[in-house]
Amino acid sequence: MTDAHRCPADLVAAYRRGPAILREALAGFDAEALRARPIAGKMSSLEVACHIVDSDQFMCDRLKRTIATTKPLLMGVESASYPIPLRYHERDLELDLRLLEAQREQLAADLDRLSPDLWQRTAVHSENGVQTLAAILAHAVEHLEDHAETILEKRRALGV
Repeated sequence: MTDAHRCPADLVAAYRRGPAILREALAGFDAEALRARPIAGKMSSLEVACHIVDSDQFMCDRLKRTIATTKPLLMGVESASYPIPLRYHERDLELDLRLLEAQREQLAADLDRLSPDLWQRTAVHSENGVQTLAAILAHAVEHLEDHAETILEKRRALGV
């Protein structure tokens, strides 16, 4: 069963677990390991973590607009260009992780209060077309989990 077909309560629970999954993937990394690029052409673990947090801000907005407005237009985001201008390697990882925890805790509480009919509300994504609220949340869950797995690949490559 894909995440988009899970019941809302399971999706919200998975969404809540995301920050802990990311923290676990990053556990034991020192500053050098966080900034290392053990896999050629790929982001460092710190860059991946920052990407997750920045992307999650967009996803929170998409979810809230889908809940609160009628069929909003959700713009795709080209976040590949963010690491250098936003100087991800100079970011405070703990600050980013706390932001992720706070924004997910706040939104999960909002999601817990939704009436069942709201889970089928739709939005139009500029790249992916019509999406339900449940599908948007499933994407947020999968995005973090998929990127946490890339951090684990870097961990294995570094022998951490």
